[in-house]
Amino acid sequence: MSRGRHLPNPVQRAAVAAALAVAGCADAPAKVHSVAIRGFQYAPAVLAVSVGDTVVWTNHDVVPHTATAADRAWDTGSIGAKAPGRVVVGRAGTHRYLCAFHPGMKAELVAR
Repeated sequence: MSRGRHLPNPVQRAAVAAALAVAGCADAPAKVHSVAIRGFQYAPAVLAVSVGDTVVWTNHDVVPHTATAADRAWDTGSIGAKAPGRVVVGRAGTHRYLCAFHPGMKAELVAR
């Protein structure tokens, strides 16, 4: 019996490689995304996010706004001038949203 290092057999190597690949595919840490509200518009108007990410809207207008899901699934509430509002993305899909006070303001979150 040798006292050297034990090398795994091909099946063990494949199992370890598969486990490492799955671990590498684990969910990435949640990110924070920014949306500016300026001139009665959301910028960017379309934002790609992941489930679990946080979106922060900052109002640069002098009047309050909201970011409210078109299906009413989420809402930042009133966002005053120079103030932020935030939502954590809870599900995948295209989420259209608008300002409850100014319904002509529209944008989308695309969550994967």
